[in-house]
Amino acid sequence: MNKPKLAALAAGALGLAAAAAAAVYRVTHPGDAEGPPSPDPGRRRPPVGDELFDLPRAGMRGHELATPDGGNLHVIEAGAGRPLVLLHGVTLRSDVWAPQFHQLADRFRVIAVDLRGHGASTAGSDGYGMGPLSADVATVLDGLDLHDAIVVGHSMGGMAVMGFCGAHPDVLRRRVAGLVFLATAAHRVVPPYLVRAMRGLLDQGQRRVDAGRALPKRATVTTRLARLGFGDRPSAKAVAIVAEMGQSMAPEALVPSLSKLLDHDATEPLQATDTPSLVVVGTRDLLTPVTAGRHLARQLPDATFVVLPRAGHHLMQERPAELAQLLDAFSARLAGTGPAVGDAVDDDPRPVGSSQVEALP
Repeated sequence: MNKPKLAALAAGALGLAAAAAAAVYRVTHPGDAEGPPSPDPGRRRPPVGDELFDLPRAGMRGHELATPDGGNLHVIEAGAGRPLVLLHGVTLRSDVWAPQFHQLADRFRVIAVDLRGHGASTAGSDGYGMGPLSADVATVLDGLDLHDAIVVGHSMGGMAVMGFCGAHPDVLRRRVAGLVFLATAAHRVVPPYLVRAMRGLLDQGQRRVDAGRALPKRATVTTRLARLGFGDRPSAKAVAIVAEMGQSMAPEALVPSLSKLLDHDATEPLQATDTPSLVVVGTRDLLTPVTAGRHLARQLPDATFVVLPRAGHHLMQERPAELAQLLDAFSARLAGTGPAVGDAVDDDPRPVGSSQVEALP
């Protein structure tokens, strides 16, 4: 096998999905791609300050939690109050949530996890996939003895939360007050016509890893590829952070983590929970588009669905002010001290308005 083909294994799997999704999405969903008709500041929106993308220097604490299968989960936290558990997407790390530590740790106990195989966390004997990830969600909630938590899952992290709902309903009932799904999908993470091609690329990569042969040193997530995950006018620093995280991920974790996403289907686990939920998606998300978010929200018996104009896949970095506003409103509703999220955001001068909260049938 020649070097260019080997170099395309991981990057090709990601790029193939992103590029095809972009083309198909723009053709089939022109309204969503341009954003809803609601008022939006667009280019008048102030940029996210670069200082938000670095973790705060003070007040951070760390934990190492052992998983039942012999792995290790690295967890960071800051602040006090209702626990806010943050679970990132594939190829990312806990520090991708730096904006939330800055903006929410004064009123929440903000907890971010390196998912297995990412950052400083390691997989145990169960390896990778939604089953082990779902068990890791339970490990964090039990290991830190959390109660009335809001669990926030982005992309693959959201899929892990979905699996957790079905596999660990007792932990869900005892420890979780609400669920937030950011830029994620209930099933069909990759369009059906791309599954075979992606499986072929990832199978080649897995065989190389199994043989003890390293993947090429060429970056698996280039800056250009990382940029596809963002919407309108992203911070160059945020894009660089996503690229660096992808480049630093070990191949033996990257390849199976991507491969397992192809089998994701959480339709039944979602229908089994009545936990209040918030589903948030950006109109320029090419990986888990508005239609995927809407489908997810409809699977949940008690969900609020929010669409953020011009935002892409990395909502925690692109729209931290909007996310903070929504989490405040959601938390108040869970505590019984605030109205429905749609009503709450209308009374809040921050960017989200009720026109962005979509009614579900």
